[in-house]
Amino acid sequence: MSQSEHFVIANNLQPADAILLNKKFMGMLDHYAVYLGRHPETNKPVIAANYTSGVQILTPVDVDSFLEKLVPSKIERFYGTMHQRKEAVSRALTMVGKTSYNLIFNNCEHYKNFVQFNKKYSSQVDNAGKTAMITGGVTALAGAAAGNKKAMGWGLLFLALGAIAVGAANQDDK
Repeated sequence: MSQSEHFVIANNLQPADAILLNKKFMGMLDHYAVYLGRHPETNKPVIAANYTSGVQILTPVDVDSFLEKLVPSKIERFYGTMHQRKEAVSRALTMVGKTSYNLIFNNCEHYKNFVQFNKKYSSQVDNAGKTAMITGGVTALAGAAAGNKKAMGWGLLFLALGAIAVGAANQDDK
């Protein structure tokens, strides 16, 4: 039995359930993949993820390799009716082959939330943006208070970049 098959069975995955994965060595960012069910002809698990090359259906070999590099840390269950679950899987499939991946504007968490909630949102981007805004604001104020134009400039830059990231976190507000 393949590692991916074992993983699906051991975690009782259902279509549209999301898998939260962490890098094994000092990984700071979470990665998401979505279980779409079983292939109708081969009965193998079908898992999709948004990578730097875009949304892809992973082959069983890719999934096994994926599980060797990343540690599954949580299953985010899809809660809804069977009809809603089918709609979520359909949403996932509409994105396959689209190569618009962007760490800030369209990452794997945006994809996972689009599939599960029909809303493109990334809490990781939102949190990073808020942190940058706070850091930038404090630095700008401290720079202004000290008469340090360089510190004030860097602070304002971080404040602006943070605001862009917070805006990018929720693509449905556009």
